[in-house]
Amino acid sequence: MNDLIDKIRKTLEDSLETAKENAQNLKEIAEEYGKTARLKFELYQLQSSRKKKMELLGETVFPFINEKNYTDLKKHETLQVIIDNIKSLDNDIELTRKALELQRNPDKKQSRELNKEELQNQINEVEKEIESRINELRAVKDALKKNNNKKKS
Repeated sequence: MNDLIDKIRKTLEDSLETAKENAQNLKEIAEEYGKTARLKFELYQLQSSRKKKMELLGETVFPFINEKNYTDLKKHETLQVIIDNIKSLDNDIELTRKALELQRNPDKKQSRELNKEELQNQINEVEKEIESRINELRAVKDALKKNNNKKKS
C-alpha cells in the first residue's frame, strides 16, 4: 500500500514539475506574442499618422501648385514643419519595423549593449539635428527682428 502511495506521490510531483515548466514556457510565448502585437499596433498607428500628415501636406501644397505660385509655396511657414514631421514618422516607422523583425527572428538579435549604443547614437544625431534647426530658426527670427527694426526706423 505504501509502495502505491509513493508511486502516486512521485507521479504527481513529476506532473507538477512538468506543468510548472509548461506554464513558464506558455508565459514566455504569450509575452513574445504580446510584444509582437504591441509593435504591430504601434506600426499601424505610425503609418496612420503618416498618412494623415501626407494628406495635410497635399492639402497645403495643392493650392499653390494649382496656381503655379511656387514662390509663396517656398515661403509657407508650416510646410517645413509638416515635412519634418513626416521624416520623423518615417524614421519611427523604420525603427518599429526593425524592432518587429528582431522580435520575429530572435536568432538575429544583437546583444543588448550594441542596441543601446546604436539607439544612443541615433538619439545624439536627432538631438544635433534639433539643435541645428533651433539655431536656424533663431537666425531667421533675428533676421526678421532686424528687418522690422529697419522698417520702423
